[in-house]
Amino acid sequence: MKKLLFAIASILLIAIISVALISRVKGVGIRVADGRYLGYSGATSEWLFLGYPNIPVRRDGPYVLNEGASRFALYIHGDGNMPSKALKKDVTNEIEVIVDNAKGTRFIVPLRNSYQRSALNIPSPERLFAISDLEGEFDVMVNLLRANHVIDDSLNWSYGAGHLVLIGDMVDRGNNVVPLLWLLYKLEAEAKRAGGNIHYVLGNHERYLLDGRTKSVAPKYYGTYRVSGMSQQELWSENSELGRWLRSKPVMIKIGSTLFVHGGVSPMVLNSHSTLQSIDEEAGKNFFTGDVIRRTVDGSVIHDATGVIFYRNLAQDMSAHNIGEKATDKHVTSVLKEFNVDRIAIGHTLAEHIGSDYEGKVIRVDVDHSAGISEGLLIENDSLWRVDSGGKKFPLEQVQNLMD
Repeated sequence: MKKLLFAIASILLIAIISVALISRVKGVGIRVADGRYLGYSGATSEWLFLGYPNIPVRRDGPYVLNEGASRFALYIHGDGNMPSKALKKDVTNEIEVIVDNAKGTRFIVPLRNSYQRSALNIPSPERLFAISDLEGEFDVMVNLLRANHVIDDSLNWSYGAGHLVLIGDMVDRGNNVVPLLWLLYKLEAEAKRAGGNIHYVLGNHERYLLDGRTKSVAPKYYGTYRVSGMSQQELWSENSELGRWLRSKPVMIKIGSTLFVHGGVSPMVLNSHSTLQSIDEEAGKNFFTGDVIRRTVDGSVIHDATGVIFYRNLAQDMSAHNIGEKATDKHVTSVLKEFNVDRIAIGHTLAEHIGSDYEGKVIRVDVDHSAGISEGLLIENDSLWRVDSGGKKFPLEQVQNLMD
């Protein structure tokens, strides 16, 4: 028995030494599910044992968290070179947001106390503007919304009774996830006061954010977790204002004759005969994850690999991933019939430009914003247009995947 234990201990020691040597040379190591690190961080020249890399952060936050009957805002700030500091401020009715961009853009956000679940079946407005997959690109989103008169130069709502639809993945990858969400939070209240609305449909990256998965976050956020002493899961928990707000959002809505969903409706979801209401009831339960960091949940209409936030077959063949070929026209027609709509608008898979597929039955809205191809979908009096960050309007054409 002692020999066996010695052999096991020797193997573990060799493995640890190997990781250490590789880490020291390559600046790599073992990263656990929430982004903590075992090994050597080349970015910050430090050895870590299940810690977050100490990435210098110029600016992040505010993360507004509840503490008993009061709230506080957590700001992260620094010079971008030395390790950052966390500043905690008591807040009451509003917060100031300072963007991590060249201008240091500032705006004030009035806070709310509660967040009702969104309506699911909405009459068609005269004007509807839809965007998808901005992924923390604050300046890109602002330029696109401003050019198309959704907001003004002061970052206030200027779309009147028009509606703005966000088709998921507004978070991850970019450096300004928090300011982007606070701006949308602010605009939502302003839109309602003007007779308009903002509809936020959650995508798979919102799931990752709320679940604590850091697979796609910008490196700066590891610095935030390090200096705040809080994980992503804690900063975006049900105890945070943005976390609570996001958890009130649906994963699928119907506006007029258009169904909006991030990924799509798969045969599995279609065969379940799920309704907008039943899917929303699942969303209301399934973004509260406790301490478990999940990947996919087999059989879930939301979290399965073919659930509504992950399904990609309306855009491409997924046979290489054992998820089937591109959806047939018959399937698309069945989806439209099941939800009593004329079309389905999706994000999730990059296209060269916003365009249509399946003879106009599927509208693809995900474009490569970070590469300078920033576009939105305009539905105006039931006519559909592609509009760009210069405010120019084009008829929809047959969509082409960005990478085939």
